Amino acid sequence: MKRLALVALCVGALAALAPARAQQPPAAPAPAKPAPTPTPQAPGQPAPTPPVVKPFTLEVTVDVVSVTAVVFDKAGRPVRGLGTKDVQLFENGVKQDVSYFREASSLGDPSERVPLSIVLVLDTSGSMKPNMHFLQEAVLNFLYKLEEIDTALLVSFNESVKGSAEFTGDTDRLERFVEGLQAWGGTSLYDAIQYSLGRIKDAPGRKALVIFSDGADTTSQLQDKDVVDYARAVEATVYSIGFKGQGGMMSSSPRGFLRKIATETGGQYFAPDKVGELIKVFNEISNELKNHYLLAYTPTKEPDGTWREISLKVNRPDTDVRVRKGYFSVKRRRHAD
Repeated sequence: MKRLALVALCVGALAALAPARAQQPPAAPAPAKPAPTPTPQAPGQPAPTPPVVKPFTLEVTVDVVSVTAVVFDKAGRPVRGLGTKDVQLFENGVKQDVSYFREASSLGDPSERVPLSIVLVLDTSGSMKPNMHFLQEAVLNFLYKLEEIDTALLVSFNESVKGSAEFTGDTDRLERFVEGLQAWGGTSLYDAIQYSLGRIKDAPGRKALVIFSDGADTTSQLQDKDVVDYARAVEATVYSIGFKGQGGMMSSSPRGFLRKIATETGGQYFAPDKVGELIKVFNEISNELKNHYLLAYTPTKEPDGTWREISLKVNRPDTDVRVRKGYFSVKRRRHAD
């Protein structure tokens, strides 16, 4: 987690929204990547020396935890206009002082908006072939609704994982990636999510993943538990869509992996019965992303490597709130010199 100056948090400058990471994600085993084609070596030249991977060392620092919250009434409508005085934030049952609080609304003063970094993780395995055009249409519709200050990254997966070059707000570039999607091969769902979390963990502002898959993982090197643990430590809200297609994972496991990872991160799980419902689902996610609250606090207890539960109480009647369940409190890591 980047070090955040507490003064910057108090003034609420948008620059302070570079991700405040009180927890560095636990080292998740990275899925193997295809070996690059070796470059022909001239006769008599020595073999190239492989790059040296520098170790990590631990460093104590001032830690700030950022929390994204969704507050809604009993009818499911977003609750707007809350301030610091309206909420109480707890870590392991101990009240914490909220040093930063902002409504990430798309309405009002544009300078007050909180930027969103989002990764769309899209299943392009062979089973998606008859439904790929429905997914492409829903994704494009979602991308067109992003705010000007928002940026997106696209990740597609079958038996391999492919990501766009960088986060961008250029809809033309994102559109070309979506239109080029083709369905074939197996399903490396776990590897794709772990890769996506690694790409977004250092992004500025709010962070979110939207995951779509129509079937169980068949070709990942990672296990589901590894990915859930990693997601718990990355300050990103995960929205997952498990389409009940032929052989779909969610049809046989209603409390499956996609539901678990969404619940743990304060997101939401969707299980549409018809592929034609995808636009409606993506629209619902888009609307919720425009009604987030972003909070930050400095824990009263030093990092000790334990799991810490987060809860948020809203001082208004008939409201519900959704936040991530907690985080692993570990000391900040940095590369050795």
